[in-house]
Amino acid sequence: MIGATAEYVIGMEPTESRALLDELLAWSTQERFRYTHDWQVGDLIIWNNTGILHQALPYDASSERTLHRITLVGEEAFS
Repeated sequence: MIGATAEYVIGMEPTESRALLDELLAWSTQERFRYTHDWQVGDLIIWNNTGILHQALPYDASSERTLHRITLVGEEAFS
């Protein structure tokens, strides 16, 4: 699993590991793989944190945004 917080790849030299993680992160965050939502009243967005990289963008604090987090019990599915 890659992510912005991954530190190293087990079994690789540190510099080689960091280079690989940087390359994978650069590949997976290309514009063609991104989704940015233009919010409208009544919108609902659901994502699976185990299957995507996500980052919130700044938003107007007066927008009355509501966020609910749900965590399911059990083992994560890996593909």
